[in-house]
Amino acid sequence: MRNPSTLSRRAWLKSVGAGSLLLLGGHGLGGCNSYYPSEAGVAFAPWNYPPEGESRPEWLAAAAAILAASPHNTQPWLFAIRASRIDLYVAQERNLGTMDGLRRELHIGLGCAMENLVLAAAQHGRSATVRLLPDPSDETHVAAIDLTPAAPTESALYDAMARRHTNRSQYLESDPPPGLEQAVRTVCTEPGVHLTWLASVPSKQRFAEATLAATQAIVDDDQMNADSDAWYRHTAAEIEQFRDGPTLDATGLPTAQRNLAKLLARPDARTAGEYWIESTRARQLSGFAFVVLSTPHSAGREAQLSVGRAYQRTHLWATANGLAMQPLNQLAERADREEILGLPSVARAAIAELLGDHSGDRAQMLFRIGVPWEDGLRSPRRPLDWAVRS
Repeated sequence: MRNPSTLSRRAWLKSVGAGSLLLLGGHGLGGCNSYYPSEAGVAFAPWNYPPEGESRPEWLAAAAAILAASPHNTQPWLFAIRASRIDLYVAQERNLGTMDGLRRELHIGLGCAMENLVLAAAQHGRSATVRLLPDPSDETHVAAIDLTPAAPTESALYDAMARRHTNRSQYLESDPPPGLEQAVRTVCTEPGVHLTWLASVPSKQRFAEATLAATQAIVDDDQMNADSDAWYRHTAAEIEQFRDGPTLDATGLPTAQRNLAKLLARPDARTAGEYWIESTRARQLSGFAFVVLSTPHSAGREAQLSVGRAYQRTHLWATANGLAMQPLNQLAERADREEILGLPSVARAAIAELLGDHSGDRAQMLFRIGVPWEDGLRSPRRPLDWAVRS
C-alpha cells in the first residue's frame, strides 16, 4: 500500500473517519504503525498525584505545577526548589517558534503552572507569596514564590488538578445555564484581566467564522504550520521519548476514529493542518460560550502571567463542576504573526469586533466552555526531575 503520509488531504480525512476499517490488538496496516492504548506508560505517571512517598510541601507544590495547561503541551517551565522558596523560570527552548512569536502563550502557560503551585502549596500547609519578574537582569526568571508555614487550606480546585484535561471533543450546543457567566466571572478575578463572554447566537457565529479564518491563515503560513506540527507526537515511542506535545488521544476524535488513526503513519504537516481546520469546523466550535481574556494593549509579561493564573483557575473550577474547556487561540496567534510581519491586521480587527467595550485590548487567551460528549483524555507529562533547574 502507499505510505499514508503521501495520501491526499481527502484520502487522509476519509481514512480517519472510516471506523469500519478499525483494527485492534496491535495489528498494523502493512508497514504502518501499531495500535497503542490511551493514557498508558511512564509518560502519564505524573498524573498520579500526589506522588506516592512524597511529603515535602515544596516538592508537592512543584509536582502539581507540571500538571498545568500549556500551549501545545510544551510545558515551558523550570523550577529551582528550596524548602522556603520556589523560583519559576522559562525553559527557553520549549517555545512554539512562529506560532507564538511574541512568547505570549509561553508566559500564559507559566502563569497556569504558578496557579497550580500556589493552590497545592496551600493544601499542603504553605502560604505562597508571589513576586513576578523579581530579577530585571534575567528575563527568564518569571517568579519567586516564597513559602511560609500555614494551616492547610483545602480546595475543590486542588482536588480537580489531576482530573483537569483539555477536551477537544464535541460539546453540547445550547444556551448556557443561568448563572454560568457570573460564576465564571467570580472565579476569573485577576486584576487587569478583562473577560468577554460570547454566548449569543450572533456573537458565537462571529467568533466561529473568525476562528476558522485564522486557522486557515495559520495552515497557509508554511512556517507557522511547520512550527505547530513539530510538537505533534503520533506514536507510542514518540510519546514515551518526549512526554509532551499534542497527541491523537488529545484531538477529541471519537474513540473508533482515534484508534484507527493510530494505525496509520503520521500525515505530513499540510495534511495535518487541513485536518485541524476540519476538526475545528466539525467539533471545536460548539459549547455554551466562547470566552476571551484580554488586557490593555500596553500590558506586558506580568499581565500574561496573570491571564495564565486566571485561565488555570477557571479550568479547574470547570472541571470541579463537570464542565470542559478548550483553548481556541488561533485569532491571537495570527494577530501576533501579523504584528511581527507588518501584515494587514485582519485577525486584530476580528478580535476588536468581538471585544466590544474592550476593543483596544490585546486578546491574550480565547477558549470555549461547555458539556462534552466524551471525556477528555490525559496528555503526556515530563516528570518533575526533567524540569528542575540545577
